[in-house]
Amino acid sequence: MPIKDKQKRKPTVAIEEAIYQKVKSKAKEKGLSLVDYVNETLLLNAEKDDFLKRYAPFLEKISVGETLILKDHKIGKLVEVYLKQNKMYCTQDEDDDCIHIHFALALPELALLKKSG
Repeated sequence: MPIKDKQKRKPTVAIEEAIYQKVKSKAKEKGLSLVDYVNETLLLNAEKDDFLKRYAPFLEKISVGETLILKDHKIGKLVEVYLKQNKMYCTQDEDDDCIHIHFALALPELALLKKSG
């Protein structure tokens, strides 16, 4: 982003201190300013959301806990995706390589999935 554009920027957001420190560290690792890192991360997440709506418009994240629960509107069922022995598994397709797994892998909430077994 050109310096001239940065000078026009007015929006600000409040970030919790613990998150700020983690994000600041990540920005430094990537050799980016905090502003550039946050903007890049937000843009990538917005683009990823748009992509998922086009890639699998019939899938919807319901919740994340011990398992990731998806609603598959194409088949009219809830689908569980979970992590076991460092591998993703889908209960609907009884597989580790299906559209539900691919969708789950693109979700930032995947990091919240609890490891089992």
